[in-house]
Amino acid sequence: MNRSSYFKFTSNPSETAMNISLCIGLVMLGVKWWAYLITGSVVIFSDALESVVHILAVAFAWFALRVSQRPPDKDHHFGHDKISFVSAGVEGALIAIAAIAIVVTAVQRLISEPIIQNLSTGIFITAGAGMVNAALGFYLLRVGRKQRQILIEANGKHVLTDAWTSAGAVLGLTIAWWSGLHWLDPLIAIVFAANIIREGVSLVSTSVNGLMDKSNEILELQARTLLNEFCARNNCNFHRLRLRESAARVHIDFHITMSDDTPIVHAHSIATLAEDFLKKNMDPTIEVFSHIEPNSLPDDHA
Repeated sequence: MNRSSYFKFTSNPSETAMNISLCIGLVMLGVKWWAYLITGSVVIFSDALESVVHILAVAFAWFALRVSQRPPDKDHHFGHDKISFVSAGVEGALIAIAAIAIVVTAVQRLISEPIIQNLSTGIFITAGAGMVNAALGFYLLRVGRKQRQILIEANGKHVLTDAWTSAGAVLGLTIAWWSGLHWLDPLIAIVFAANIIREGVSLVSTSVNGLMDKSNEILELQARTLLNEFCARNNCNFHRLRLRESAARVHIDFHITMSDDTPIVHAHSIATLAEDFLKKNMDPTIEVFSHIEPNSLPDDHA
């Protein structure tokens, strides 16, 4: 892929979603840091710090999306989709690091006397930023799930976490403002940090499972059910079903067995029908490969 193609306008829904996420993220970053500077609130600081992490993660995901769409080449026979799992892992790790920084800052403020000012303005700004991020997060989740792009879905989850942080910040700051108990500000920030860590660990777990080719239990069960149905109709059997996901791509392969006297042309036709049957009933874009075997061949030699 030519480097200049990274920066071209595109009608690709996945790339459009990442472009929108990056642009809105930059705007939200400026807005939240402004709110922190005028208030000194640790809660708003936690919100702003997560926005910094979000920009770094989106920038990496923006690049990773374009790499993942490169076709297979002589060095990457199965394409470049796996970088999507790397992107999700990087985003999860950055989220967790940001949460630790929030906890450290909050504890320091608890030890010292918290000084907060201009709370009403900070609450208004934070609430507006939260509503924008909520809309963006749901949009990214919808696009990510529709396009089967884990890095966009991960980005959407991160943005929604950011929105929930903003909502909690508004609630906590409102209570602190109304009651005058400013020590609630760093305490609430620690609670938010715990939730952020949970989300980061979830993303890292998804990344590791993807890189380790953990099978999708739902898709595997669906494939087994369909193959059982197909084999019952066509006097054949199957075994050694394997399934792996790589971002938007799903790969399935299996061994299909038939009677020893089945003509090779007929056996090939049945195997092809089995592959097409899976694609038709699961997803036309999945990769399906079958291996033909005679019934007399022992399993340990298959």
